[in-house]
Amino acid sequence: MRRFGFILFTVAVLVTLVKLGLWQMSRAQEKEQLNHVLQFRSEQMYYSIASLPADPRWYSLTLRGQFDHSRAVLLDNQMYRGQPGYHVLYPFMSENSWVMVNLGWIAAPPYRDQIPVLPELHGEVRISGIIAPPSTLLELAPEQLGEGFPLRVQNINLAALRERTGLPLPPWVLQIDPDSPVALEQTWIPVVTGPQKHYAYALQWFLMALAVSGLAVWWLRRSKV
Repeated sequence: MRRFGFILFTVAVLVTLVKLGLWQMSRAQEKEQLNHVLQFRSEQMYYSIASLPADPRWYSLTLRGQFDHSRAVLLDNQMYRGQPGYHVLYPFMSENSWVMVNLGWIAAPPYRDQIPVLPELHGEVRISGIIAPPSTLLELAPEQLGEGFPLRVQNINLAALRERTGLPLPPWVLQIDPDSPVALEQTWIPVVTGPQKHYAYALQWFLMALAVSGLAVWWLRRSKV
């Protein structure tokens, strides 16, 4: 009975370890596919919001229009080289369409109740960037947006920002080209981890499964003695 229980327990552990390894393998394949899609789409340039496909993520976009710096949004808790700061986002109007543009990182003042001095961008400008889904973190409860601008937020919730700004913003953000003259410090990257890390995790789970198998065989042989 003891041997039977041990075998059942070992099989359950092995199944779990193998499933974790296979899950990491699938995650690695997803990252590889995402990298391929990103590379392909980022080479395709569009020149108006109206011409974008139904799924515009990761395509390049060049627009001419004006920023509305009076409705600035500051994405909080953005670290760069050990220094806290914000990502600065401005609404941008081009051909009667609006889009939220991430200009990049700016350092936070020394005191929490202070707001950094933000750039004021006047007149018509030409910008380029990559269309990306908004940066989001796990929320235990819906974020309550403050009053007035600049608006400091923990997540880029575009549905809430549409209501707060009164602008018909699309469900994506334009990450500005680092070479743009209006770009701030660029810390955004499209993929945080590459597939290699997931392959390494998968190998660890499979090696653990192999080790558990070896120990189980050793214990079963020893218990016969």
